[in-house]
Amino acid sequence: MTKSQVIYQYRLLGVVTLYNPDCTEAAENIKRYITDLDMLIVWDNSPLENNLKAEVLNLLGDEAEKVVWHGDGQNTCIAPAINFAMKYAKEKSFDLLLIMDQDSRWKKFSDYRKEVEALYQKQAMVFAPYVEGCDTFEITNPEQKRLLFINSGTIIPTKILEVIGEIDEKAFPLDAIDYDMALSVREKGYEVVCLTNLRLIHTLGQPQRMGLFKIRTNNYNSERLYGIVRSHVICYRKHRAQAVKEYRRTFFKKFYFYIPMRILLAEPEKLSRLKAHIKGLISGYKYPL
Repeated sequence: MTKSQVIYQYRLLGVVTLYNPDCTEAAENIKRYITDLDMLIVWDNSPLENNLKAEVLNLLGDEAEKVVWHGDGQNTCIAPAINFAMKYAKEKSFDLLLIMDQDSRWKKFSDYRKEVEALYQKQAMVFAPYVEGCDTFEITNPEQKRLLFINSGTIIPTKILEVIGEIDEKAFPLDAIDYDMALSVREKGYEVVCLTNLRLIHTLGQPQRMGLFKIRTNNYNSERLYGIVRSHVICYRKHRAQAVKEYRRTFFKKFYFYIPMRILLAEPEKLSRLKAHIKGLISGYKYPL
């Protein structure tokens, strides 16, 4: 009997997506939470010749017994991994699903899981940590209601997953998955709660300061930018009828002002990126819902 089975009341499944990581770093990040999981799905999008499976499992030691490894050498992005984990959680009677990125690092996951379990006994909701390197909102409560969450670190009860259904893999292969899920959760009458005293270290993209005005940007290339814009436009269209003003305002500021301005004022390849941005907008608005 494992430590997690002795201590915890609810069964927790985890899923982490890997893509050409540093194996040592990825294994060390996984070690920070796998002890407190009942099982972990590792969804490997890396080429088979990289032989990640053998190296990472070896680094995990005894905890490798908890791992279900999936990897066929294809980069299928994130959506199929989460859909697979949703189905697996329901079929194997897990109560909760934890979603993780390969480069996220927990400060103390055991405390997070204990707090989630205590709150879940009272009410089914979606749980998220405070993400250092991403979250910037003012903290007013140790259990603070939020509109949105990012994938990494979020724990979703299986009963809520059953209600919101699978991710549309064509609409959200990589981007806006978390926004789509969060808005779907709210539309089905559930809350998203950030446990602000529990911390995860994670940075979205690789932000840097560029240009004459040293503007902070992720400097995405044209192909990547197209995918981001397209998926977020689809998400907005899907949820706009019920979306709160905060989400609508944030969407328009980001995709009609901040991103184009960052391209014009700071980033290279301005013409190709502006074209990709416009193409993403058009494709997103044409996508059949």
